[in-house]
Amino acid sequence: MPIPQVVPIPSKKPVDPWVVGKRAGWKIIDASTLTADRTATFDVAIIGTGAGGGLTAEMLAASGLKVVLIEEGPLKSSSDFNMKESEAYPAMYQENLARRTVDGGVGILQGRTVGGGTTVNWATSFRTAPQVLEHWQRVYGLTEYTKAKMDPWFALVEKRLSIKPWSGQVNANNGILSTGLSRLGLSWGLISPNVKGCAALGYCGLGCPINAKQSMLVTSLPVAMSLGATLYTRLRALNYTFNAAKTAITGIVCDALDPSGLKPSGRKVTIKARHYVQATSAINGPALLMRSGAPDPHGTLGKRTFLHPSASVGGFYNNDIAAHSGLPQSIYSDAYLDNVPLTGTPGWKLEVAPLHPVLVAGGPTYFGEQHAALMRNYNKYGVTISFVRDGFMSDSVGGSVVLRADGSPALDYPLSATVLESIRQSIKSQGAVHFAAGAQRVFIGHIDANTAGYTDNASFQAAVDALPMVTGRVRLNSAHQMGGCGMSADPTKGVVNGNGRHHQITNLSVHDASVFPTSLGLNPQETIWGITARNTAKLALDIYGLRNCTLTTPAE
Repeated sequence: MPIPQVVPIPSKKPVDPWVVGKRAGWKIIDASTLTADRTATFDVAIIGTGAGGGLTAEMLAASGLKVVLIEEGPLKSSSDFNMKESEAYPAMYQENLARRTVDGGVGILQGRTVGGGTTVNWATSFRTAPQVLEHWQRVYGLTEYTKAKMDPWFALVEKRLSIKPWSGQVNANNGILSTGLSRLGLSWGLISPNVKGCAALGYCGLGCPINAKQSMLVTSLPVAMSLGATLYTRLRALNYTFNAAKTAITGIVCDALDPSGLKPSGRKVTIKARHYVQATSAINGPALLMRSGAPDPHGTLGKRTFLHPSASVGGFYNNDIAAHSGLPQSIYSDAYLDNVPLTGTPGWKLEVAPLHPVLVAGGPTYFGEQHAALMRNYNKYGVTISFVRDGFMSDSVGGSVVLRADGSPALDYPLSATVLESIRQSIKSQGAVHFAAGAQRVFIGHIDANTAGYTDNASFQAAVDALPMVTGRVRLNSAHQMGGCGMSADPTKGVVNGNGRHHQITNLSVHDASVFPTSLGLNPQETIWGITARNTAKLALDIYGLRNCTLTTPAE
């Protein structure tokens, strides 16, 4: 079997800020090394180090506050990143990349490392769509969330994190999407990644070994650390403690994990702060509040959690695609979102996904010679993906975060007939793109599909129409988790207000994708950054009287 071509890591690797920082005395505490319980006090405690937690930490530390960051995952940085799936998935993803919905119907790709999802995502960034903001204003009373008022915040984070349209080479996998759409007369555009000095290695999902991806790991977190922030790693937030009325948090109790990062070591860390910022994701965040017995008078906690259910379609080509190499995502299409009413049948976005050996080998239900042939022809496959914009119709209410017997989180995510039909149509649209781009065979991610694939678009379309579109038969994944602590001016419709402040708990803010009242229909990280920048500045003013809290470190 031919070994896939891998772009070599440049021989001169950039400086790893974490290696330098450790030498300089940054306050990094690996909780797995603790030999006794401890209690510590700070101005602000931030739980989570991803898009929301990282940006919050930079802004508040730069304002002179004593900040602590609590991270369940390990600290892995560019010195550790070697582009090996066997090491990256267990080290930096939730549940070893095996997290799924309760019924097993949707696989969930979610980071669990310093930098969170920004460390392991594919760098794709979009501003929140104006029609989504308008819906939030109209339905949830978020009157400050207009395009005019949010654009300056997006511009700020775009400058800070080097977000601009991709100007490098578009790899063949993304070329499938642009070529196929063009031949079908459909629109497409260039993605804006958060990268600087990108070598297009293609392994963004395993951590960037040259620090080109401007994740929280190499931007906001090093700034916060250099300004005196404290970082705990391998420390799992267990529960908040409250005053008698449950109107204020008095502390957060955490389990130190063992060196594997999987089991509690038996040591406890209690953090006390004037204010707490929860940035632990749309699944772990609601679960933390549930374990704590937080007030939930209107039953909104953990509800309306969204995933952007994503279906994939593969194509076999005569020429090499090498979908593991090059910027993973540089082309997108809103052809099936544009002019689709938000409250009508859900539309979908089209992108592509990189193909790495472990992901390919574990994907299709192939055995024996058929599986061997798949891997022999590895370089000739390309894959498109769709994700459905759910959360705007009355029967598209997303899922609910629930607690397992051991207190760990899970997501119950039933798919409505309407969403499943949109998934069917999104698969059909992808097949048409592949055939238009010149695919010889096209494959459906469905247990009942012909594993040999389809050789023409007509038979493909007929096959998709005939397949049972039910959970557990169609293969679905999601790298986007949103909602569960939704924003709303009306406390009966959400957990937090438009500033991210909890409706019932006076000293708790939520700064992550869990605050989205709906899904977005696009990759969420820039929306998290824009909202977080806004709400952190508001928090600094309202709680600490700080008027100049902003992102001041230039991206250049």
